[in-house]
Amino acid sequence: MIDVYFTYGLLIFIATVTATYFIKLKLFGHESYERVDKQGGSKLLSKNIMEMGYWMFIPLGDFCIKYKISPNQITWTSSFIGFLSALFLSVGLFGIAAVLLAVSSTMDGLDGLVARKTGQSSRAGEILDSSLDRYVDFFFLAGLVIYYRDSVSLVIIALLAILGSFMVSYSTAKAEAMQITPPRGSMKRSDRLAYLIIGGMLSSVSVAYIDNDTGYGIPMIAVILLIAIMANYSAIQRLKALTLSAETDTSKPSTTTTDQENNSITP
Repeated sequence: MIDVYFTYGLLIFIATVTATYFIKLKLFGHESYERVDKQGGSKLLSKNIMEMGYWMFIPLGDFCIKYKISPNQITWTSSFIGFLSALFLSVGLFGIAAVLLAVSSTMDGLDGLVARKTGQSSRAGEILDSSLDRYVDFFFLAGLVIYYRDSVSLVIIALLAILGSFMVSYSTAKAEAMQITPPRGSMKRSDRLAYLIIGGMLSSVSVAYIDNDTGYGIPMIAVILLIAIMANYSAIQRLKALTLSAETDTSKPSTTTTDQENNSITP
């Protein structure tokens, strides 16, 4: 049952942050953030939710700056916690995995914020951040592949979710390499992280009270099926849009760039 308690704790935290944010809106009104406006929301993760996430990041970022925690230190710590979440997921502890992924995602949003506020933004930092993000994405879904190893169909779904995740990232990186504005679509990294966290939370409850005979976690299966379908569809739509843009604009040379996919609900 300890796995469910982690879920309950995360739910209480989310409810507290949400209530505090709405009180802030009532007292001080709405405040927009340039970073969120630039990234934009999606059908699966609204702009309002992203603004609430950014609002939460600001005091955490100030804390890191006060105690001289560098962006790279935050990045490495975030990735390590993301790797731990994959380990817990590989043994079916969905609630603990969800909490750790939520912590990892939050810290992943902090490194860029701290880097910009302290003037430490660099290409090297961007490469490190985006590269480690890909590793965290892979390890978390690979944890599901390991846990579902006795079911061929579930393994295939998890592998398709990995493929879709990486193709969405690739299409964004390719767009920037071609100096084309990346097409907006669903299942950006922020979308995927949000739904994987929700899937983990609900699955811990599901395993405890509903499908404890199999322990598969029905909500998580639904989430990875959604990612498998929507991420690959989004990637195909993005690549199609890039192809059309490239055919109509051949004046811009192709360059090499780092993967700058919209991170989590990251600032």
